[in-house]
Amino acid sequence: MIRLKNTIPILFLIIFIHSNSRAAGKTGLSFLKIGAGARASAIGEAFVATADDASGLFWNPAGSAFIGQRQVHMTHTEWIQGIANEVVSLALPTSIGTIGVAAALNNVDGLERRQIASAEPLGDMSAHDFLFGLSFARKLNDRFAVGFAAKYLYEKIYVETASGLAVDLGLRYLTTLHGLWVGASVRNFGFMDKMVEERIALPTTIRVGGAWTLPTSFLRQQLLLAADYVTVVDDVSYFSMGSEFRPLSQLVLRAGFQSGRDDRGLSAGLGLKLNRWMADYAYVPFASDLGTTQRISFTVDF
Repeated sequence: MIRLKNTIPILFLIIFIHSNSRAAGKTGLSFLKIGAGARASAIGEAFVATADDASGLFWNPAGSAFIGQRQVHMTHTEWIQGIANEVVSLALPTSIGTIGVAAALNNVDGLERRQIASAEPLGDMSAHDFLFGLSFARKLNDRFAVGFAAKYLYEKIYVETASGLAVDLGLRYLTTLHGLWVGASVRNFGFMDKMVEERIALPTTIRVGGAWTLPTSFLRQQLLLAADYVTVVDDVSYFSMGSEFRPLSQLVLRAGFQSGRDDRGLSAGLGLKLNRWMADYAYVPFASDLGTTQRISFTVDF
């Protein structure tokens, strides 16, 4: 059996090797940075240690190991500048671990097409991104889990296409301090074919963070505090922070903040739980007149 003291060094050795083997430069396939779930968006995307539902497959593949029953998650996102993003994920606990299936589709329509600089475009074109992934997460003991995901990626811009493969690795650990989880993940480690003459660099993302559930005296409910440090290799690094509070058994209030990004700051949202259903909403404004993002998610136990 893999031991905790051996697994953590292996994971971070992979992180170190990859982060030092890439030449400087911006990454492509930006839709891979969007993640999934209104809950995660509302708490500033501080989700690597919080990931305890089927949406966590997009943040930390190890989190699904602690899901006690089958679960399906769906998210619709009205992204900035008219971009639409759809996500569905499924978590299936088994006797040997949790199997996950995930898909995401990103659409951008109405792009003006030109061959040279001109007042009138030749017409409109669109761009599409698609992801399909399979994951597996396993608890090594009652406190510690590891996870792995393999993903097929596809991008089409007008008539040009490219495809590729990527993997995610993750771990999640419940510390001896009551209610404190820590987590880490490496996502989008892989490659893409060339589109025309250019090879697309994937946004390999490293997340390390914690999530602490604190008991409160107010209505005998709980307060969650979460924080992540995020590095998109060859691109940007920032902090994500967020919290959620349940004033009623069916209602969750959320808020978050990102520090170190020019385009992001505050976020907010709420969740409503009814029996096996959980409905979540997130509102995320962007700076520089980019607009706002609204996300609606549904998670169902079955």
